[in-house]
Amino acid sequence: MTTDDPRPDLTAICKAADSGYLLQVVHEDGGEPLAEKDLSHWPDWPAFPADAAHAAGCELVMLGYMIRPDSATSDTLLGWRPLLGQQAWSAKVGTFDQLQAAGI
Repeated sequence: MTTDDPRPDLTAICKAADSGYLLQVVHEDGGEPLAEKDLSHWPDWPAFPADAAHAAGCELVMLGYMIRPDSATSDTLLGWRPLLGQQAWSAKVGTFDQLQAAGI
């Protein structure tokens, strides 16, 4: 049995921008975004309602990522967690191949 974690730590961040929102997928250790989508067509939500969480998840799928099913817990909104002190939310994600390899 190996102790290596087969999944890299990827995080999606959906944050308020000058107009609408910006969706990024990044490695947890930082660096340049692996994927990014301008969501300037989104309304300016004062909070992150379920409609926004669902829409952000759909946008992730179109970028080739999915929210890890094991990250959708009772203390999250469809896997999204607020980032303290910011108008932003984050979720653990993986590529389709990573999730399939992990048996998810």
